[in-house]
Amino acid sequence: MKFGVIMHKTTQNIGDDIQTYAAKCRLPSVDYFIDRETLDSFETPDQKPAAVVMSAWYMWHKWNWPPSKYVVPLMTGIHFSDHQASEQAGSPVGTEFIEGCGRDYMNAWGPIGCRDLYTLNKFTEVDINSFFSGCITLTLPNQPRVEHEREYICAVDLPANILAKLKEILKDKDIDIVQTTHYKDYRNSTASWEEREQAVKELLTIYQNAKCVVTRRLHCALPCLAMGVPVFVTNRHKRPVSGRFDPYYDWINNCSYQEFSEGKFDYDFADPPKNNTAYLEVRNAMINAIDEFVKKYADENGDVRQYSKLQTDTEQFYKWKTAAMGGCMNKWLTVTMSEENELKVLRKNQKELDKQLDRLKTELDKTKKELDAAKKELADKERRLKNNEKTIERYEKILGCRSVKMAIKARNAVSPKNKKIKL
Repeated sequence: MKFGVIMHKTTQNIGDDIQTYAAKCRLPSVDYFIDRETLDSFETPDQKPAAVVMSAWYMWHKWNWPPSKYVVPLMTGIHFSDHQASEQAGSPVGTEFIEGCGRDYMNAWGPIGCRDLYTLNKFTEVDINSFFSGCITLTLPNQPRVEHEREYICAVDLPANILAKLKEILKDKDIDIVQTTHYKDYRNSTASWEEREQAVKELLTIYQNAKCVVTRRLHCALPCLAMGVPVFVTNRHKRPVSGRFDPYYDWINNCSYQEFSEGKFDYDFADPPKNNTAYLEVRNAMINAIDEFVKKYADENGDVRQYSKLQTDTEQFYKWKTAAMGGCMNKWLTVTMSEENELKVLRKNQKELDKQLDRLKTELDKTKKELDAAKKELADKERRLKNNEKTIERYEKILGCRSVKMAIKARNAVSPKNKKIKL
């Protein structure tokens, strides 16, 4: 039987290709690179089934599950994405595609190896036979050792303030900081798998030869564990940073962004400790599972009917799929109508607020004019007051003159009482 691996052909994250590369490394050959988002329409040219390592993040196009009859799957390293899909604005999509026939398919090929505890818990909730297998990137082989004139630390997709703090920590050390990213946009790319694989190898080789790696990325941290490269993870939250990181935070030195910024962690980047080796049991178990899968199917040459485990007939299957899709569309419609009604209310309120704002602007303009007039009147009064004060001051000086006082006294002496001038 020929072998295949899952890939995300239009990914923007090289982490997807790192998973594909890890699966490829464990197989004797790879004849099929199967698009994760179109699994249900996969068909082999010779109409023979293919043994496929299914490790991947699943999936944006949920109704393209389960895979076609040409896939004989090894269900290991599976991550289920409903928590991320449900974060999309207005999305009611949950576990529909892994219930009913989707669940029957998974249980037929189970138990399912889950990449993280979030997925394991979700599958358990919907009665899918599953266990924690870990991520297939934990099985990666070491990359070539390359001599460098200077030691370096890799900073992988770190926020600007965290990178600045790392530079501050290492400012007196004779160690370079090499910045790398997992952003790789293949959405409109014609790159072959060979070109994509070369990009993966080059990136992993940079990690392999680093003194240590500091990252927020899961598919940077786990390959570093696999290759024995000291790794430190910092992310928004210490725990849980994301369902995808459980239980890996138990194996990796880590802290939150805030703790990193405040220096509240115990890790020497200039002399990093070796990684926790707790992952080795999971790594070895997955390698053994893949080896057994290869051994089981390498010499098989049957047709698709021999490997079909889903008991549901075609008509029942499409009834389930139609009902599930229809139910989800109705949910979308309900959500959309609710949001549309809410939007209408908000628009109506906005119009009333706009009218109130116009009235307030008119009143404000009027008040400003009145204020300007009052300021002008006040300024005029202040000017007259100052003139009066100057006049009074001049008169006081005149009246304070000795000769004037004597003249007034002389006048008062001969004037009637009601005509006298008060001094």
